[in-house]
This record gives sequence, C-alpha cells and structure tokens, in this order.
Amino acid sequence: MDDQLAALKDADRSLFPGSYTIRALRDSRYHNTAYAIAELLDNSIEAHAEQIELLCMEEIKRVGTQMRPRISEIAVLDNGTGMDVETLFNALKFGGGTRHDSNRGIGKYGMGLPTSSMSQCTRVDVWTWQDGPDSVWHSSIDVDTIEQGDHSVPLPDRETSIPETWRTAGSDEIYEHRSGTLVVWSDLDKIQWKTARAIMDNTSREVGRIHRHFIWADIVRIRAASFLENRPAERKETLFVANDPLYLMDSTSTPVPWDSKPMFAEWRTESYQVPVDGREETIDVKYSIVTPEALKTDRVTQNPGATDYGQHARHNIGVSVVREDREIVLEVAFLREGGSAENPQNRWWGCEVNFRRSCDELFGVDHNKQMVAKFTQAARTLARDDRPNPVVLDELGIDDDHIHKIVGDIRDETRTMMREIGRMFEQRRDRPKKDGKRSPEKKAVKTATEADRDAIAAGREQPTKTDRDREQISPEEREAGLTEQFIESGQATQDAKELAKTLVQEGISYHFNPDQLDGYQMFNVRSNQGVRLINLNTDHAIYNLLKHIEGRLDENSDESDPAFQATVALRLLLASWARMEEGTNSREERMHIQDIARTWGLQVEKFINQLRERDG
Repeated sequence: MDDQLAALKDADRSLFPGSYTIRALRDSRYHNTAYAIAELLDNSIEAHAEQIELLCMEEIKRVGTQMRPRISEIAVLDNGTGMDVETLFNALKFGGGTRHDSNRGIGKYGMGLPTSSMSQCTRVDVWTWQDGPDSVWHSSIDVDTIEQGDHSVPLPDRETSIPETWRTAGSDEIYEHRSGTLVVWSDLDKIQWKTARAIMDNTSREVGRIHRHFIWADIVRIRAASFLENRPAERKETLFVANDPLYLMDSTSTPVPWDSKPMFAEWRTESYQVPVDGREETIDVKYSIVTPEALKTDRVTQNPGATDYGQHARHNIGVSVVREDREIVLEVAFLREGGSAENPQNRWWGCEVNFRRSCDELFGVDHNKQMVAKFTQAARTLARDDRPNPVVLDELGIDDDHIHKIVGDIRDETRTMMREIGRMFEQRRDRPKKDGKRSPEKKAVKTATEADRDAIAAGREQPTKTDRDREQISPEEREAGLTEQFIESGQATQDAKELAKTLVQEGISYHFNPDQLDGYQMFNVRSNQGVRLINLNTDHAIYNLLKHIEGRLDENSDESDPAFQATVALRLLLASWARMEEGTNSREERMHIQDIARTWGLQVEKFINQLRERDG
C-alpha cells in the first residue's frame, strides 16, 4: 500500500487532465450552432459594440459528383472596446472572464468564448485592438495542442497581424474604428450547418430572437455576410432584425403585413418582488395575445395558422425567459394539450419573464446561458396540473417558493388567454366573399374525385371504405363529423361548418389540410365521413414548394398558367398516393406503404434542399 502511495507522488495530480477535459468541454451541447455564435455576440455587446458582423467563408468542395460551396471558417467582427493584453490572456481561459463579481451584464462565468468556440471547431484565433487594427494583440487555442499535453494559455503576440482575407471581408466601417475584436473559428469539425446560407438564415432567426431587445432598440446592428475564400470582397449580406415571440414590436422578421406593426396586443404585465442576498429584486412577467385582425383570412377554408405569419408564430411558441435583456430559453412546458400540433391556438399568445443576473441562482441559469433549470422544473411540475399550486406542491413535498408562485401564475394566465383565443376564433367574421375562381387545390380535388368515380363506374376499381361512407352516411351526419374534426384542427367554428358543408354538398372526396407532422413525413392520409384528408406537413420542403409555386399566381392567373398546372399536378400526385394507400388489403401492407412514404419524404427533403443550396 505504501509503495502504491509513493508511485502516485509522480502521477499527474491535476484535477482537470487536459486531454479528457477538453473533450468534455467540446461536448458542451449548445442547442445548435446559432446558440454558440450567440455567445460570441454576447461578448461583443458586452464590449459596447455598435456594429457586429458574422462572416462566413466558403470553399468549393466536391460533394458526391458535384462541386459545391461549403463553410470553411466563421468569424465575428465588432467595433467594441477591444481588449488589452491581460484581458485577452484571461479571455481564452475556461472561467477566466472579468465579470465574475459584477451585478449586471450578460456574461458571468468567463466560459463563453472558449466553450462556444471549442464546441464547434478545433481552433479559435482572436485579434483585438484598442489603437487601430494595425496594432493588434493576437492569441489562439488549438485542441490538438491541448490534447498533446500543452495545457498552458498562449501568451498574446504582436507579430500575427489580421489575415488579409478577413481585412477584406470585414467592412471598412468597423476596421476604421479605433477599437474592436475579430474572433475566427477554423477546422469546423462540429458545425451543424454546412453552407453559409444555412448558417446565416438559422442564426438570423435565433439571434434575432435571443438579442431582440438590443436589435430593436438599435443598441447594436448585426449583419451577416458570406463569401468565397478567394473572393472576400464579393459579399452576400443580410441584416438581422428583431424576432419578437410576443409580437409587440414593430420592424421585425414577422411576414407581411405584420413586419411593420405589432401582430399581438399587450394582455397584462405583472411584477414580483423577491428577496435576493438581502435586497429586493424585481421580476417582470409580460403577456400578449393575438389581435382579431391577425386571425382574419381571405378564404373560408384557410386556417390563420397556415399563413406565413401563422407559421412564423408556430416557431415562437412558449414562454420566453429573458435575463439582462438576453433570451435564455423559450420554455414550452406551458403549452396546453400537447403543444402546437394538437392545439394550434398555443401560437397565438406570448409571455416573457425578465430578470437580472442577481436572480441567476433563483432561476437556475447554467454557464452556457441556455437553461433555467429551476424555472423549467417548476414549469414541468405545475404547468399541466389543474389543481391549485399548494395542493400539487404539498403532495410532492416541495416548498411553495417564489419560482413556483410565478410559474403557477403564468399557468393560470396563459389558460385564461387560451380561453379568450378560443372565443376570438368563434367570433371570426367579415371574411371576403369567394370570387368563384377555381384554385389549383380545388381543381385537383375535383379532378381526383371525378377520376375515382369514373374508375369505379367502369369497374376498373372497387369502392373503398371512404367511397362507401360517402354513399351510406347521411349528409347531416357527415357535415357534423367533418365540422368537429376541422374545429379540432384549429378552424373557427363558422369556417369549419362552411368547409364541411361545401365538401358534402359538392361530393368532394379529397381535402388538403396544413398540419405539423413528425420527422420527414411529407403528408399523412386519414379518412373521415367519406373524405380523404391529406395532411400536408408544414415543416416539410414539399409544403414550402407548393406555397412558392402558388405564390406566383395572382387574380389574373388562369388554368393555363404553368404555375397553376404545376401545383395541380403536385396535388394530384399526393391524392393518387392517398387513394392507393387506402386501397391496400391488409394492415401490414398499409403500414409498409406508410414506411415507404416516410422514406420518400426524406428523399424529397434531401433533393429540394440540395436544389436550394445549388440555386440559392
């Protein structure tokens, strides 16, 4: 035993063995690459930057048999205060930040720069200046060096100037500023998206929401630009705009007409005073609800959730938890009846909880600023339980503290808003009259219905259950059953009744319905009251393609228009699959066909995404 102890005296006694620690830190899972980039933007905002650029360098690579642009390096450039040599030295340490004891500000743990960088790449370089970009300090972290045993932080140097590529790619307006910082990620082995366009699109949406208060108040302007490595001067740019899940801001990313005016109205605001370290801190909770105008649609069959702005709202559902004006998480535990898919009305309310960093322990903020563990746990405990808070907490042996009080109030208030939203759907009126023109969808379902009838009448096909139901169930019963289903899918009662009546009276046996489905499903098929319901997955590329083609049509378009004919053909293709699927002879065969449909959906998604990447 003594010999073993003596042997340990010469062993590596570090609490954090470098090779294993760096691997663990590299596995610090950010929600996605955009959240890792957001950590760098936090640092720029903390440095009082007024302008920030996300720069995406691409190189041409062979992908299969084609040459395609692929992301090679990512940089964040700002005109903030820059860093002196000591601050730069500490900034690359894990936990070496300068704001540990501060009561305000976004950062706290000093983990953002190294942790976010290492989660995406094996090397990060930093250039920073306080006397013009020709007088920079430079330093870097390299995973390979750390894994080989060098665990020391590199000393900053003056010799490594900013590479000419990044001097050219970044805007002159930023480089002309006296101070600033450039962070470059290279060897991107853990990046989620492979093209600059995907990175820019996804980051603009996520960052537009995470940093919306800074963007909307014009405290900072964030721009993204992509370029080929050998053409840094030829940039494709986009400006980040606020993405407000409460829909109370104007000038946001919400689709027209709500891009320039609020789509929701403020419901109420509640402030809570909580004791923290011997002093009172304020937590503000703000609620918003859709305006009746936003629920109006042009067609009786159109669900407002299927509009562009309805789809935008679906991606913003939940309670936005905001710390120091920076969103941490969009918490979905409060959603009722299983979330957006089962109850689309969830997308029509908003809630924001805003607190200062002094309340971090109360909420359970993690070092990556992606979780509020205590708030989330309270939400999962209370949000979907209909009993009073004290009853639930007493049963679980949990003290009724401030977080559970706030969560319980949010639960009750969001339920009240859901009831009001239901009432608003009931009262939707003043819809424009139909002009009688045949839409591509209407022509497709009528054509498919007539083709089925002709084939059955000629003896080429046997009637299916849907065909028999259409003949055997009374029109009144069919209308009632269809109305009930359409209401459950989010239609207003009057709209649901009129749609059901139209389908029954005109003898239509197909109906296309936008819906949120799982995975790569393009669609699924359900039968009800003599109608084949083809539910199109609003998350799938084929749905967006249909909307894109039909978006080319205007009031002057007729049935000879190529766009009209193309979307009719696409809908007929899906209708033919629905008829084929229902005509199978056994449950096993039907399940096999449905599996094929899911695989088909995956391939279609892949091909359409490839087309987007190639043609932009």
